[in-house]
Amino acid sequence: MPSSRIQRPYERSGKKRLAAMLSVVIAISAMLSFFSYAYSLSVSEQINETMTDELRRQARAEAFHLGKLLENNIAIVVGHTRSAANSPLIIAGDVEHGSAAINSRQEITTDVTDRYFWLDAQGRTAWSSAFTNSTERELYQGFDVSDRPYFVNPAETGQPYFSPVIISPVDKSQRVFFSYPIFAELDAGQTLFNGVIVASIRADTLGENVRQQLSTEIESSVGLVDPNGVVVYTSNSSFVGENIFGDKFQSLLRPAFSSQDAVSEFNDFMRDSLQGSNDSRDFSAANGATSTITYLPIRVDFDPGNTDDSEDSQHHFLTLYVTAPHNIADKVNPLIGQVRDFSLAVILAILAVTVIVAYIVFLWNRKLEQIVDERTASLKAANEQLKLHDKMQAEFINIAAHELRTPVQPIKGVAEMARLLSQQKHGGGVLSEKVELDREEIDMLYRNATRLEKLTENILDVTRIESQSLRLKKEEFDLAEKIRNVVYDVQRQSRNGAREEKVVIKYDDPGEAIMIEADVTRIFEVLSNLLGNAIKFTGAGSIIIKSEIAPDDRVIVSISDTGRGIDRAIIPRLFTKFATGSESGTGLGLFISKNIVEAHGGSMWADNNADKSGATFFFSLPLMTNHQQRAEIANAKVRIDKENVIN
Repeated sequence: MPSSRIQRPYERSGKKRLAAMLSVVIAISAMLSFFSYAYSLSVSEQINETMTDELRRQARAEAFHLGKLLENNIAIVVGHTRSAANSPLIIAGDVEHGSAAINSRQEITTDVTDRYFWLDAQGRTAWSSAFTNSTERELYQGFDVSDRPYFVNPAETGQPYFSPVIISPVDKSQRVFFSYPIFAELDAGQTLFNGVIVASIRADTLGENVRQQLSTEIESSVGLVDPNGVVVYTSNSSFVGENIFGDKFQSLLRPAFSSQDAVSEFNDFMRDSLQGSNDSRDFSAANGATSTITYLPIRVDFDPGNTDDSEDSQHHFLTLYVTAPHNIADKVNPLIGQVRDFSLAVILAILAVTVIVAYIVFLWNRKLEQIVDERTASLKAANEQLKLHDKMQAEFINIAAHELRTPVQPIKGVAEMARLLSQQKHGGGVLSEKVELDREEIDMLYRNATRLEKLTENILDVTRIESQSLRLKKEEFDLAEKIRNVVYDVQRQSRNGAREEKVVIKYDDPGEAIMIEADVTRIFEVLSNLLGNAIKFTGAGSIIIKSEIAPDDRVIVSISDTGRGIDRAIIPRLFTKFATGSESGTGLGLFISKNIVEAHGGSMWADNNADKSGATFFFSLPLMTNHQQRAEIANAKVRIDKENVIN
């Protein structure tokens, strides 16, 4: 006792030290987790920013590269248009020989231009590179286009002209036109307007020419817009010819961005792009995707001899857009996130293991106490079971002693009476060798000896059942016939007893054989027990026995009485040992009967009748496999026996 009092303070201090140590470990693990996560997040952001900067740089380089290519192609077209306008044959109006100059220029720039055509001073088509097709020539030579901007502007201003996107009335295709005026020199240095040379560029051809020059190193797309905001080329051809500030284009921006402010920011960016400057900016869509948009103006110098490289001396022809989605960053970011999450998971796992170990240590003593409590409770329950077993054993001994005493006393009484009578006849206390008993005394001796034998058999049966040594001697027999015999025996015994004519026993005979394979003696014992109980608890009334064939190849036997019924307190333990509702009896009969039926593969149950008059006991037994065939044979044999008796 003193040692335990000395030990407990040490245990408490040890637990406190352990708790403090584990708390420090948990705190350190938590700090490591936090700093590791913060470091991983910082590194991933730096990597993402570096990749984004590289993507912006590549997009700007790509835009510059494409812009220069496009400017060079347009400059070539402008140069060929100017040289054709200055051709002496064309200035002289010599269509027959001047047409070769038009055709040769189309052959040179066919990857950019759709056609070149020559308009005279009245705006009629003098020649077109498409006139190599005789059908085209017949249709459109001399065709009046004097109302078109590419003729009107050079005619009025005497300056070259770049048109916005125009839908051609001939084939409904979208084109951009460049026109250069033709002047004939007159005397005294005067000039005379003599028509225009026009280069026709299909919008889709121009855009495809640019798109094909895109680098395969990065994922990107291109777009072309004229200074008025009209789309010249984009991957979605339905927007070509639409103004970027028009309803059709704007209707797509609202759902594409997460807010109206984002739409306004994008529109301001596009307005700035039309002013002839260059810039680059990132935009995030509503779905989280981010892209870098770079724009660059496409300028054309109409005067090849001009040495002024300023933007004012050049014509802002188009604006080129290169859109580069951040796909690489989107692909790398999840990988970085996986590494970050893995590091975090490892640290959290260590932290979790630490917490679990701490939890196990803290609960160890409690677990031990719980085990001790459980073992104590188990021992207590076992002790209660032993007490209950002792109580049941004591009850059994008392009941057995009482039941044994009941038949023994009358036997002993008869013996004593016979002894006294013998002494009285011979006097002097001498016993005669022969003792005379009357019929009533003999019946009483037989009855009590039988009862004593029955009690002994019941006790032996209980012992066999509990030791699982109950043996059955199965044979084939007719259950209906056996029930008739039992009813006959019980009725005969009742007529000879005190209950004569007070209880009517009736068997609802099916009239046909019910063939089973069972122990005849044991089944007789079950029927006798159930009928005996029904008679004992039915002071006056009737008992009805039925046997019915169930669909699952079983026979169900029911014994229904009109007695006082089963005590509700007894029903839960009705078929257990020593369960009895009468002042006499061991309560072993139903226990033995149920075990006999179950040993045959059947079942037994009981309940009070619905009309609250008496109770009904049921038991089922399996029929023979060839029950129908065996029953027909048995029925035929009965009919033959009856016929023999009659004859």
